[in-house]
Amino acid sequence: MKTAYSLAIVIITLVVVSGIVYQNYETTPMVNVQGIKLIVNEPQNAKIQITGKVLLPSSTFTIKSSSFFEYELNISNHNTVPIYIESVTTNTPGFQVPTTYLSQSLPLSVDPNTSKVLDITVATPTTSYTGTVNIIVNATVS
Repeated sequence: MKTAYSLAIVIITLVVVSGIVYQNYETTPMVNVQGIKLIVNEPQNAKIQITGKVLLPSSTFTIKSSSFFEYELNISNHNTVPIYIESVTTNTPGFQVPTTYLSQSLPLSVDPNTSKVLDITVATPTTSYTGTVNIIVNATVS
C-alpha cells in the first residue's frame, strides 16, 4: 500500500511539473530572425571591409523573447591609417546591443592592413517578432 501511495505522489508531481513547463513554453513569445542586415556607416572612400555572421547554424533562426544571440564582426582595414569602430547598435524595435557584452571595448582601433574580430551579443525583444534585424556599425578613419 505504501508503494502504491508513493507511486501516486510521484505521478501527480510529474503531471504538475510537466504542465507548468508546457504552459511556460507555450506562452513565451518567440522571435523569428529571418536575416541580419549589416549597415556600415563609414567615411567616403574608406577602405574598410566588415562582414558579419550569426554564431548559430544559420542566419535565420527562432529564439525565445528576452534572450540573446551572438553575432561576429570581421573587420579588415585596407587603409594606410588606423580605423576606429566607434559604436555597434541596432535600430530594430525591441532589440539591443548592450556595450557590456562586446568582446572588446569601443572605440576599437584596427591598424592599417590588419583585421580584428568583434563578437557582439544581441538582446531580443520581450514580445514576439518576425523579420530582419539591422546591425549598425559606425566607423571612422584617423
